[in-house]
Amino acid sequence: MGFSDEGRGISQGWLNMKTDDSAPIAPLTRRYNDSEDAPRRLKFHVVSILTILMGLFYMAWAVYYYNPEHAVVAWLYLFSEAFCLWLFILSMGSLWRLRFKPETGLRADKKYSIDIFVPTCHEPLGVITKTLEAIKDVRWNGSLQVYVLDDGAVDEVQALTERLGFHYLSRSRAGVPRADAKGGNLNFGLAHSTGELILTMDADQVPYPDILEKLAGYMKFEKVAFVQSKQRYFAYDDDPFYNKSEVFYGVVQLAMDNMDTAMACGSGVLYRRAALEDVGGFASWNLVEDQTTSYELHAKGWRSFYFNHPLSRGLSPTTIWGVYQQRGQWALDTMRIFFFDNPLFKKGLSFKNKIHYLTVAQSYIFSGFLLPFFFVLPVWTCLTGNAIFSQNIGHYLAIRGVYFFLMVLSIHYMCMGGGAGNQFRHLAGLFPVYFVNVIRALFYPKGKSKPGYRTNNSGNMSQGFSSRPAFFAVLPQILLMGANLVAPFYALWAETCPVRLIAGNAFLSAFSIWTLFHIVSAAIRRKQWAEGESPYEFYGIKTN
Repeated sequence: MGFSDEGRGISQGWLNMKTDDSAPIAPLTRRYNDSEDAPRRLKFHVVSILTILMGLFYMAWAVYYYNPEHAVVAWLYLFSEAFCLWLFILSMGSLWRLRFKPETGLRADKKYSIDIFVPTCHEPLGVITKTLEAIKDVRWNGSLQVYVLDDGAVDEVQALTERLGFHYLSRSRAGVPRADAKGGNLNFGLAHSTGELILTMDADQVPYPDILEKLAGYMKFEKVAFVQSKQRYFAYDDDPFYNKSEVFYGVVQLAMDNMDTAMACGSGVLYRRAALEDVGGFASWNLVEDQTTSYELHAKGWRSFYFNHPLSRGLSPTTIWGVYQQRGQWALDTMRIFFFDNPLFKKGLSFKNKIHYLTVAQSYIFSGFLLPFFFVLPVWTCLTGNAIFSQNIGHYLAIRGVYFFLMVLSIHYMCMGGGAGNQFRHLAGLFPVYFVNVIRALFYPKGKSKPGYRTNNSGNMSQGFSSRPAFFAVLPQILLMGANLVAPFYALWAETCPVRLIAGNAFLSAFSIWTLFHIVSAAIRRKQWAEGESPYEFYGIKTN
């Protein structure tokens, strides 16, 4: 077995293999779950093509009927709409086909020597204890060594590590500078261990006992650098901060897996030491190591897999400030790659890989800079009475409405119904974070300077007890919602705008309010964990 000549992925026979020796092996004639997914895939392909055709028609109509009296605003709008269609086309191409794997995983054909790395830096002791005790129960029939990489140099962590029989390593106690945050810490562990494979587990991620048994078998393909398992998190019932990331973990990663280029997510990922050594270890020039390490490995010709079933469970931000910190770091990392190591000019990356990494970066630009323009536009129209189209607004709403309906339907099929609406509202609602971090990235060139790094769950869990009022975090969103709520009524009272134009823009204002309300509500509401789901109880931490 090997890589296909078409670059579409590893030969498909292994996808139906079972880990149970007594179980029959299915015929090697089709991809796992491929025929079951075919109806959805066909609907997605057909509706997406219709969406693109309708989008092109709409853009042609918009260019022809734009109002030259307000050319600057009109062309900003047209550019934003064109960028939206462009991102849709890129996403459609990236997600054209998904690859699934059986929950049983793949049986390993050799007893690899495996190291487990647990980097830590001042996470609550209860969190670290739960993770390390779970690692004690991880099964593997070969050599298995566990290394706790303690950048905090905490006595209690060392005592816990030694009690469990694991290796304790600390850069601070070894007299080594704590440079490059988590990436530097992992490289310190890499230099003091010898395992053929390395499983990285964040200090707040509890692994399942069978994590190695299900992942190690995929290393039978020599060019596979790592296998990333699906992330699973504690989350409130309605997941207000979209921590489950259903679109990314349930769709995007499966599409990248189809091209053997899944992305590492930092925890629950099994690396091949030889691949890491080939790129000089974990990437450390960026803020966090996962995406950048994937980027460097793919550019070197290494492949990667995604196991679309959870094999660990961990913490996620529980407040808007925690969300801002985590998502801001992700955006900052992505944009530093975009500005200073752009995928278009990255040697070794395949064309599809270039498109994927560019799409991620462009989504942050769209969210931070262009989406807010859509929220401001109906307010501008109501206050000034100006229109960006010379045609009747009813014509605009009809054409744009059909285009919008087709796009929503195609995204529904594209994402298998996996919370695409919530994903959009979350992306749009976090525009202040993405706006700030896109700009911040420009001030930290590669090799010259590096922004500060803070672990997500240091101190108070996920910033769950932050004294900063959530109201201030979402003040920009609240102001935009208020402006869209008041503007139509003000326009009617002050007669600043024709009634027909006010009515048409009221639809756009309502959509803006609906979009932004999600993040505002999530930020300021007091949430309650579902019964049996509280991470505080799970980790034995008191909240008062």
